[in-house]
Amino acid sequence: MCPYVIIFVVFGANILFMKIPFRFLKPVLALTVLSLALFSCVPLKKIKYLQTAEGADSVQAFRNVAPDYVLQPGDYLYIRIITLDEKSNSLFNSVSGSAAMGGSYTDQYTYLTSYMVNDTGYINFPVAGQIKAAGLTTAGMEHAIHEKLGEFIKESTVIVKLVSFKISVLGEVANPGQLNVNRDRINIFEAIAMAGDLNTFANRQKVQVIRQELQGPRVVTFDLTRKSLLNSEYYYLRPNDIIYVEPLKGKQFAFETFPYSLIYSTISMAILIVTLFK
Repeated sequence: MCPYVIIFVVFGANILFMKIPFRFLKPVLALTVLSLALFSCVPLKKIKYLQTAEGADSVQAFRNVAPDYVLQPGDYLYIRIITLDEKSNSLFNSVSGSAAMGGSYTDQYTYLTSYMVNDTGYINFPVAGQIKAAGLTTAGMEHAIHEKLGEFIKESTVIVKLVSFKISVLGEVANPGQLNVNRDRINIFEAIAMAGDLNTFANRQKVQVIRQELQGPRVVTFDLTRKSLLNSEYYYLRPNDIIYVEPLKGKQFAFETFPYSLIYSTISMAILIVTLFK
């Protein structure tokens, strides 16, 4: 129970003791305590992130290097080929060149200006044909395309970027939904911040990340109140990860800010009922 509730219970008891005969005091006080017990405050310890254990050094160093993302079927890639021949540039960049004449950077634009890794793990590139992408990083994909184009052109520069970096955030956050990330990597705190942060009733000790891996989906549970999270290999998110934030138990009986008016009303009503009986 919230400590403020106890204070108001004692305060209410004093008022009742002064104005109500002793024989009426016990049932009224019991009714008041029972009513207040149905409510509880969310303690600060359940809201704070990355807490430091008592007696531990407040300054701690963590080393967490985000692993390079490995391409999977369903990923969309932006590929640009730069050569000394203008005709070759037009040929190999025909997909992005024609669609770029369009308008905004929407999902449709991404679909038209990028290459999708198909179910077999390949992309279909102009002239070069099928090139395996699944299992490679973007740097590895650049090398694979460069080697393939070496059969047709002598010198070229290949740029490969991942353009389908989306994260879904569900549960006890301010703005649940799908996030579009316009960079190569993002950690779990940055994703939560983009979703408007967790609300007061979010269970920070049970935040789940659902990740689709080559072997199948994997579910990992995080405790955002522990600093050990910073050492986890899942601290950095991957495309199509889903973050689910569970609610605290008893959310329906909790309140974010203490309802002083409710307590005053409860005590006043109790006094009124006892006065009427008297």
